[in-house]
Order: sequence, then structure tokens, then C-alpha cells
Amino acid sequence: MWAWENMVLPENVSQIPFMKKDKDITCCICHQRLDPPYNLLGGRAYCDHHYAVVNRPHPSFWRAALLQLLGMALLAGLVAWLAETFVGPLAGMPLLVASLLLAIVPSALWLIFFYQQDRLEPEPTQKVAAVFLLAALLTDVLGRRIVYDWYQVNLWAPTDTLTSLLASILIIAVAAQLIIYVAMRVLVYDSPEFDERMDGIIYGTVAGLGVATVTNLHFVLGSGGVALGPGVIQTVTTALAQASFGGLQGWFMAEARFEHKPVWWVPLGFLIAVVSNGVFSWLIGEVSATGLQVEAWRSLLFGMLVAIFAFLLLAGLMQRSHAVTLRR
Repeated sequence: MWAWENMVLPENVSQIPFMKKDKDITCCICHQRLDPPYNLLGGRAYCDHHYAVVNRPHPSFWRAALLQLLGMALLAGLVAWLAETFVGPLAGMPLLVASLLLAIVPSALWLIFFYQQDRLEPEPTQKVAAVFLLAALLTDVLGRRIVYDWYQVNLWAPTDTLTSLLASILIIAVAAQLIIYVAMRVLVYDSPEFDERMDGIIYGTVAGLGVATVTNLHFVLGSGGVALGPGVIQTVTTALAQASFGGLQGWFMAEARFEHKPVWWVPLGFLIAVVSNGVFSWLIGEVSATGLQVEAWRSLLFGMLVAIFAFLLLAGLMQRSHAVTLRR
């Protein structure tokens, strides 16, 4: 790869006095040689195809995403009500089967949704699966080790409110968002398939679902016989949260991928996602608590509202980026 292939270009390439006419300017995605006039976005050059793709609007995706959020919340509420009404705590093999279903189904529903919605230029199934599996693997072998073995958060974090909040942000959320970043950066960030802003949100969400799946699996198995009602609400809430914050971090990474951004841009996105994730995880316990009892329904409502807000925010950011590109 030539040194000038990824260099930042001004909006008018002729403003570069030292650039020779015989030197190639290539698309920053596929590295195809370009001829004037150039498609420039954020100081980077694109071929016609990728310039059209990078900012492609997805209005139907966002409408369907909101319906998916509401549908998951209603389904979780229905299952929880049925479980509390007709089924008691489980043990043994029934617990194992229920645990696997509770841990996997919320994430599976999201993955099916993304696969159905991303039909204009679907992401390679292998890439999506790889991001999900790597995030899940890192959560199991690294994330949980950081939280429970190295820092032993469960032993000292509940000491007081401030300690619990700081542990949630600085340890638990940092570990989760770092795993999401690594899964995206290693597997898809520099690949030609990562060719539009929406891909950042999709891959970030998928990585978040990998984190959520393992977290949910350990939560249900470690409970020793959790009631299905609170269990399904907890797992759906966790999936909604990690999907939302993964998508938020993925958007920041996509912006840096397709436009020239300052060196602090991706760290800023990481910080925002970490603080949001940590505060949410801490608040979810506070919101669900009623004296010495825990009201799981409050967690579900709060998690759904946060997820809806996050996806509306991402939809607004995508629309703004698209409008800025059209003005150029």
C-alpha cells in the first residue's frame, strides 16, 4: 500500500501543490485508482460505489428496530408473567435448559433481526458470527477474570453507593466496552466489508450481544435456580443494554473509519460508552430495588427506555451525517 493512499485530502485536491499528477489517489475502502473529479468525504477519497454506500440512509431499519425493542420488551413481560403464574424455580436439568434459552434467545432474536434488515448489502454471515463469538469468548476468558478474579468486584463493590458506581464504570463497563472494541478492531474494522457507517452500529451491536450472552449465561447458571420471571427480564435487559452501548461505540469507530477525525475521537466514543454502560448497570439495580425487595419489572421498563433512547440517538446521528454529506 502506498503512503498516500490513506492521507487526508482537502476538499479540493488541486490545493496540494506538491501532489504530482501522475500519482494515484485511491478509494480508502477498496483502494481502486480514482480519476478526477474525486468523491471526497471528511478528507478521504472514495470510488463512486463506496461514496454512495458509506452514507446510505436506513429509515426502515430504525423503524423496525424500535418495533423490535418494543416486541422484545412485551415478549419478556409476557414470558415473565406466565412463568411467575404457572412455573416456579427450577433445578437440575430443567434449570440448565432454561438457562441456555434465557441466555441465548434475546441475542438470537437481535441477530435474526439484523440479518433480515441488512438486505441491501448484507454483512457476511461469517464476519457477524466471528465478531459475536470473539466477544463472547473474550467475555468468558478475560472479562470475567478481570472483574471477578483480578479485582474481585463482588466482594467490595457493594460497600457503599459511590464505590458501587465507580466499580460499575471503571471496571465492569471498561472491560465490556474494551471487549467490544477489540472484537471489532481485530476482525472487521479494516476489512472491505466495513464500507458504510451503519456497519459500525451493526458490528458494535453484535459484539455487545456476545458480551450479553455470556453475562446472561453465567448469571442464570450462577443463581442456582433463578425464578424464570425475574430471570427473563434480567437477560432481556442485559441484551438491550449491551446492544445499545455496543452500537454507540461502533458509530464512533465508523466515523473515524470513513472520515478524518482527531486522535481523541475513538477514545472519546469509548469513554462515553463506558460511562453510559457503567451508570446504566448501576442504576438498573437502584431502579429495580424497592426497600429490601427487587422489582424486576422496573428494570425491564428502564432498560427498554434506555435502549429506545440510544437507538433514536444513533438514528439522529446517522441522519445528521447523511445531511452533512449531501451538503458537500
